[in-house]
Amino acid sequence: MSITLTNKSITTKVAVAVLAFAVALGFMFAVAAPQAHAASLTESQISSILSLLSSFGADATTIANVESSLRGTAPSGGSGSGSTACTFTRSLTIGSSGADVTCLQNYLKGTGHFTFAGGATGYFGSITRTAVAAWQAANGVSPAAGYFGTLSRAKYSAIAGGTTGGTTPPPATGTGLSVSAGVQPANSLAVFNAARVPFTRFVVTAGNDGDVVMNSVTVQRTGLAVDSNFDGVVLLDEKGIQLGISKTLNSNHQSTVGETVTIPRGTSKTFTVAANMSTAANVNGGEVGSFDVVAINTSATVSGSLPIRGASHTMNDTLAIGTITEVGGPLDPGAAATKEVGTNGYTFSSIKVTAGSQEDVRLQSIRWNQASSSGSSDLGNVVTIVDGTTYPTTVSADGKYYTTIFPGGLMIAKGLSKEISVKGDIVSGSGRTIAFTLEKTTDLYVTGETYLYGITPSTSSDTARITSGSIFFNAFTVTVSGGSMVFTQNTAVASQNVAVNLAGQPLAGFKVKVEGEPISVQQLVFDLTTTTGTCTAASQCILTNVTIVDENGSVVSGPKDEVVTAAGDSALTFTDAITFPIGEHTYTVKGKLGVGTPSDMTLQLVTNPASDWTTVKGQNTGNTITPSPSGNQSLQTMTAKAAAVTISVSTNPPAQTVVEGVQNFIFANYQLDATASGEDVRFNSIPLEYQTSGTATNLTNCALFDGTTQLNTGSNVVQPGAMASSTVFTFDTGLVVPKGVVKTLALKCSISTASATGDIYQWGYDSGSSPSATGQTSGQSATITENDSEGQQMTVATAGTLTIALDASSPSYALAAGGQAGVTLNVLKFIGTNEAITLNKVSLILTNTASSSAADLTTVTIWDGGTQVGSAIFAGSNTWATSTLSTSVTIPKDGVKVLTVKGDVADIGTSQPGTEGHLVAVDYDNGGDGTGTSGTGQSSGSTINRTSTANSASSGIRIFNTYPTLAKLSVPSNTLSNGNKSLLRWSVTAAPQGPVGIAQFTVVMATTTAKVINVDVFCFTDSAFSTPCSGLSTDGGFLNTDYFAATGATNNWVDSDTQTAFWPETSAAASTTVQVPAGSTRYFEVRGTVSLSAAGASVSTQLEGDSTYPVNLGSSAEGPLDMGFGFSTVRGDTHDDFIWSPNATTTAGVETNRDWTNGYGVLGLPGSNMSAEAISQ
Repeated sequence: MSITLTNKSITTKVAVAVLAFAVALGFMFAVAAPQAHAASLTESQISSILSLLSSFGADATTIANVESSLRGTAPSGGSGSGSTACTFTRSLTIGSSGADVTCLQNYLKGTGHFTFAGGATGYFGSITRTAVAAWQAANGVSPAAGYFGTLSRAKYSAIAGGTTGGTTPPPATGTGLSVSAGVQPANSLAVFNAARVPFTRFVVTAGNDGDVVMNSVTVQRTGLAVDSNFDGVVLLDEKGIQLGISKTLNSNHQSTVGETVTIPRGTSKTFTVAANMSTAANVNGGEVGSFDVVAINTSATVSGSLPIRGASHTMNDTLAIGTITEVGGPLDPGAAATKEVGTNGYTFSSIKVTAGSQEDVRLQSIRWNQASSSGSSDLGNVVTIVDGTTYPTTVSADGKYYTTIFPGGLMIAKGLSKEISVKGDIVSGSGRTIAFTLEKTTDLYVTGETYLYGITPSTSSDTARITSGSIFFNAFTVTVSGGSMVFTQNTAVASQNVAVNLAGQPLAGFKVKVEGEPISVQQLVFDLTTTTGTCTAASQCILTNVTIVDENGSVVSGPKDEVVTAAGDSALTFTDAITFPIGEHTYTVKGKLGVGTPSDMTLQLVTNPASDWTTVKGQNTGNTITPSPSGNQSLQTMTAKAAAVTISVSTNPPAQTVVEGVQNFIFANYQLDATASGEDVRFNSIPLEYQTSGTATNLTNCALFDGTTQLNTGSNVVQPGAMASSTVFTFDTGLVVPKGVVKTLALKCSISTASATGDIYQWGYDSGSSPSATGQTSGQSATITENDSEGQQMTVATAGTLTIALDASSPSYALAAGGQAGVTLNVLKFIGTNEAITLNKVSLILTNTASSSAADLTTVTIWDGGTQVGSAIFAGSNTWATSTLSTSVTIPKDGVKVLTVKGDVADIGTSQPGTEGHLVAVDYDNGGDGTGTSGTGQSSGSTINRTSTANSASSGIRIFNTYPTLAKLSVPSNTLSNGNKSLLRWSVTAAPQGPVGIAQFTVVMATTTAKVINVDVFCFTDSAFSTPCSGLSTDGGFLNTDYFAATGATNNWVDSDTQTAFWPETSAAASTTVQVPAGSTRYFEVRGTVSLSAAGASVSTQLEGDSTYPVNLGSSAEGPLDMGFGFSTVRGDTHDDFIWSPNATTTAGVETNRDWTNGYGVLGLPGSNMSAEAISQ
């Protein structure tokens, strides 16, 4: 048997047409007399008629035309009508009604947010609140709570308040929906306790003329089975999300399932009818049942053949599928709570699911039921969390169900558990409640891994939370608290001086933090306390025109005047209601101090928000709210001050010498101090004192500057004609000194070249000048305090001077390698006096010509920090060179400029110009060319030659083909014990210019109690001291020592003064050297065998350094080839503790080359020895 619903649709349309015709007849006279007729119907009657039309499925055009007739306006004729901007004079919320509500609804209908089929009703109900919340969310109004208050009205005005015109029509409603069978499940078993067993699939397709809303689906149980086999029937969408709740079968074996679903035009959706099976006791094994789709409930015309039948399943009461048990999870709140709006990430509910022993199970989805009074717009960021992973939720059309589908499902092995929790943000809803429950057992959808059936949760797990009643899993209720208000002082408004008899003076600043909902305060009282000073007439000390101003500068309450009670108490009472919006906002109390308020009187406003602020109500809930804190809150202390300023002369700049011809020289700094003023102070001119021992007219173009701004220009520039105690400077525009500020003005003049050396000029201030100044706003005369000062003496000189000396940062004696560039030779300081000097030339000299020559340096450069500013070359045999600077260098007036002199060392070796062992020193040349170091005075323009009396004397650099660097290293242990011990460790690194040869180390040791024998130096190639150097003994030992030779190889220290030299030998007892490759490092260790170790015993070992270069320099035995020595020569010197070779001509062999030197100047090996390594017990 098939049923076609086309006739139902036709019948509906006919009924609507008849009803519309009847309404039209009943109100026909409305066209002729619309105003009279409209007045005869109440808003409730109009809403009832429109709702009736909607229930019959009338289309939007019909409803709109009927509404126009009922209200006495012209029918729309099927087209959009124009609309004007709404005027809102109040806040709108649940229960509001009137023309402003109607206008709001029509506006929201135009924006697509108000979709009530009956159109605008003029009553603000839950549908309107939902529409307002959606509009708020779309337009950035927070919170989107559905309360149309101050913020929403402002947003409306910004968007549409000043415009007229048509509104955007709602999307077209489709008129046709086709239904057809889907791909059906295979016939199988319907097992007892199984959930969501799929029976029938069907497909609905909306026509191309518009979207279609499917309200529900009617299904009927068929086949040879009884209704008691089924606990309920559900409708699932394509994602497996349950639509609506599980429904039982009625006496006709039918049930209407699902919820409102929109099918977009031209698209299809597939749905599944599924059944939740009953318990074993109610399932009749062997019966075969099925479900038919018999009706699609919608206002559109439905086409296609019905009923649609799916699978026929055999009832089974024996197959044991998996089970689960549930309890409240550890994250569950465990108790009811009260939370404020703005609470984020709150866990509302948690359930722990444990798989039984029958089979592994898979968590597919969960559907939370939030059925308390809060709506979906009151919540945000609602998510489900499992094992720390966050999963999104999908909200049902009615806003009560939050479904999460877990992609692929979440496996729960037999006997194991997972906790499932729901959390979210509370964004609005003051006074409402929240409770996330699981309404039905099948809202927790779990399937078995073996048989793949849905599993119905147990209802006997946690009797405190799990019930077999109407709610499967109970939740603890969260009550959303009403608004709260916290008052604090706004520290951005400082205690300060305030002017007398001047409007808009700051009296106090405060902050109000509001949470939950906007809060209105009908009355605010501030008490006024005053100290210091007495009014001559009480009426002249009253605060007047006092207002409260928000952070935007808008007056939110007032103006009010101070009221003094009979008891003498003073207060400001604001009776203009203030609505404080959500969030923290700042407010300033401003007013006018009475004309008789004495100077230095202090004023302070005090309020107790809990008692002085009255009729405080939440705008959403209407609840009475008590602001906090309780108790008097004292605000800023303001001090009444008239306009006042103090004039002083700064001690900066100090007395000094200045050259003639200088332009815009600062002679004095004048300080105008308005820190004690109640308002800004204005000067039009100021008299200053001028004195000189020379000719007064030699100062010209005198002007005052505020920073870089010249305050008197043109004809106001002062040209002094004579000394005077009152030389007046007139400002181009009035100079304003802000209250609370010290303003400094610089007096600049130019000095004529006609001035004579020794002339003195000074600018000061005469306390008898009596200048004039006024309050910037009040115009009242300011009180001026004058501090007498003659100012600092400025003495004229013809030109500056230039001297040069070695700077303290100039380096000490050091080693350098041939071919090494940018070696610091010295650091010079250039000292200028009287004026800034541009340095033009620097003269340098090679001072240590006894052991160096021009050939040792290829180039000398001069540096200002990291910038090269000049260069010089010692040409031929010349020992001096002058560098003309390529980059400008300024030596500040009476200051110092430091420049670094660097050199590039010539290569050293066979056929190379550099000489091994030369001590190269480059200094400032004071002799020779007297004009070699010179500059130009920036003020005088004169050439300034150096006036130093001697050359600088730098330490110089000793140059070699390469050089070593030593570093002390840590020993494995500093605790002494008997046996072989590491006593000292160090490293030797060769410079990158070449390898270093080592022929001797000298070690000194001191012992207490302990005895050390078998001492030797060992060489390694790695920092782990594990790979011995080649060419020595197999363990890297040096083998040879002068102490052993002197004592017949009795290799033990006998006292604390023992000093022993070690030199390397091969395993065949042949003399050799240790070669450290260029840029590489070798590691050395002193080891010995310790005995007699006991408490208090110690061994101290250190490497000896050399404090002087070899004194045998130039010995006739060495010959004149270079500045190096044979090993024996160095060995015979007094300073012979570390002997090394730079390998200038070849790899040096012991006794075969004159290429050896000692450790003087080696980095890391002080002449006073490397620091000792102490090992003790």
